[in-house]
Amino acid sequence: MLTIKPYIMFSRLVVIFLVLLANTCSRNKATQQQITSIQQKRWSLTEMEGQKLTNSPVWLEFDATARRFNGNGGCNKVAGEYELTGNEITFKKVISTRMACIDAASNERESALLRMLNDRTYTVRMEEQQLQFRDSGRVALQFTGKTKVKNTK
Repeated sequence: MLTIKPYIMFSRLVVIFLVLLANTCSRNKATQQQITSIQQKRWSLTEMEGQKLTNSPVWLEFDATARRFNGNGGCNKVAGEYELTGNEITFKKVISTRMACIDAASNERESALLRMLNDRTYTVRMEEQQLQFRDSGRVALQFTGKTKVKNTK
């Protein structure tokens, strides 16, 4: 019968624990970088469900301290809560004003956006000026970031 000496088994457990701890720490570090990056920009929608958008009036901004977002859905102001954990973002309690859009296409795009944000979780992929929300590996929403202009009141 094969026996493993207790100190060998203990050593292996310590190594496994240290590897898991290192992975957790690096994941938290990435989250802090994402939080900093996500809140410093105004994110303009450039793609929605595979459809490229040019000159889209849709944008979002994130407040990491309050864990809230706000923006423009195209016709109406939008806002809500979000939680960024690791590489996942969850949107909650999404609200908007209720003015009608001038054209039907804008109205449908805004309604689809609100459905896509309300009580949904996405995998986040962020690279420099690009923010993607992915669902099952496909890009659901893609944004381009521009540094926010601070009010000088």
